Amino acid sequence: MKKLNLHLFYEKTGRSKASQVPLWKPILWALGAIIAILGFIFFSPFEIYNKLSDGTLSDLRAQNRVIRQNVNSLKADNDSAELYLSRTKSHQDSIYKIGGIDVVPLSAAADSLHKAERTEALFNTYKIYSIFRDSLLKHADLAESIPVLHPIKKHSVITNHFGMIHDHFTDQILPHRGVDFFAEEGDTVMATGAGKIIEVRVHQGFGQTVKIQHSSHIRTFYAHLDKALVKQGESVKRGDPIAIAGRSGRTAGSVLHYEIRIDGESVNPEDYFIVP
Repeated sequence: MKKLNLHLFYEKTGRSKASQVPLWKPILWALGAIIAILGFIFFSPFEIYNKLSDGTLSDLRAQNRVIRQNVNSLKADNDSAELYLSRTKSHQDSIYKIGGIDVVPLSAAADSLHKAERTEALFNTYKIYSIFRDSLLKHADLAESIPVLHPIKKHSVITNHFGMIHDHFTDQILPHRGVDFFAEEGDTVMATGAGKIIEVRVHQGFGQTVKIQHSSHIRTFYAHLDKALVKQGESVKRGDPIAIAGRSGRTAGSVLHYEIRIDGESVNPEDYFIVP
């Protein structure tokens, strides 16, 4: 095999050193350099770096991990329910036997049908979660805008739920279009999804408020704030601080009123909480 003769001369000593390198090594080095250059050109390392540095991929992985945990929790609940039913049936059979009651056993076909129904329900649940997960991975910007966080990280206790509640000020049952979180004065209120601040103002009854447009269909509304930390027109990411909780407006104490509106209609925010 052909080799290259290399002579190295040392400037200070004037001595030289000769060595031989197989010809295939410099050829391999050249090919490696060409591949590295082509990879740099075609695979957009700057774009990959941006994706890694802005947290998009890590956020999606975190959401995917939460979804997997929910699916595993559903499976564990299903297994626990089956174990409970099995124990209950065993106790029931023992009682019937002690009482001398003849029990017609469940046919194998019926038992198999019940198991098949439970398996199908679990499979359908996992399928829905898989579709949701794949959609989040495919549409990163939309995934980031969905309001799934609790607006107060320190506390997640809901004092008033969505629906009809008793209003202490009017002593009547009135519709409640959001949820009220327990808050301490000074708690930080966060954006539950990425979006644009479209309103910061004082409402009669609601006090200091902030409204965020997350997409063309979704808005969130935060009320009874002490003060806003954002201005109209600003863009925010999920988890960014937007206000300080307080007791402005008509409220008996420090509380955060939170709403999600889809196409102008209020929906139950508890249906959207994935990440606490």
